[in-house]
Amino acid sequence: MTDAQDTITFKRIGEGPAYDRANIWLPQLIAEAMSAGRNLIENKTFTDCRIEGPAVLLAAGGCTFDECDMGFSGGDIRNLLLAPVGPEKVIGAVAFQNCAFLRCKFHAVGFTGAPAFLQNFEAVLSQGRRSA
Repeated sequence: MTDAQDTITFKRIGEGPAYDRANIWLPQLIAEAMSAGRNLIENKTFTDCRIEGPAVLLAAGGCTFDECDMGFSGGDIRNLLLAPVGPEKVIGAVAFQNCAFLRCKFHAVGFTGAPAFLQNFEAVLSQGRRSA
């Protein structure tokens, strides 16, 4: 049996809708949303946040990334991208819709979404700009 003193607890991230200079662990953020009956993060603004994985962020639509540091890519920005294989769903990713990220720093986060999102993400970041 596990002793209650050995249980790890985290301070709640909260429901937003705005997060400023917050440290956000994506597995915890989606766990909080799911305990409230939601299966995605929607209509939120993240400004100057540190967003940490390990996780895959699914940009489901309406998401912007302005002046963000997308994290370590190993020399090729495409290493951050994962293309969905199925035609309709991505299981296991943290889904975001209509969210804005401004000057955020991502750590150990991969990105996925529709083909147009992936192409734009790659094109913008390959040009040396840090937004998509």
